[in-house]
Amino acid sequence: MTVEYSCCSFRDVKRTLVKIEDAIIGIAGLDQIFEKLYTSKKSPDDVDGMEMVYLASFYNYIPNGKVEVYAEALIKEYRQFYSDMEEVEA
Repeated sequence: MTVEYSCCSFRDVKRTLVKIEDAIIGIAGLDQIFEKLYTSKKSPDDVDGMEMVYLASFYNYIPNGKVEVYAEALIKEYRQFYSDMEEVEA
């Protein structure tokens, strides 16, 4: 019997804590999204927050009324990730 698993089994996805408004939310798969953006040579100024929310929504529930808030928070987190990666590579 062959059992097929998704390449991205949810239990194997890392969660990153992100401050969104007054709450700390665990966002699954954010490290993968950031790495993909970084390897695509996208700086934080080149990233569209709505694209990040769309990508994050594959593993996470994003409330309709909070999409812009999530977009801002994810860009802020990516800015920090990008800065950290640039320091490592310098």
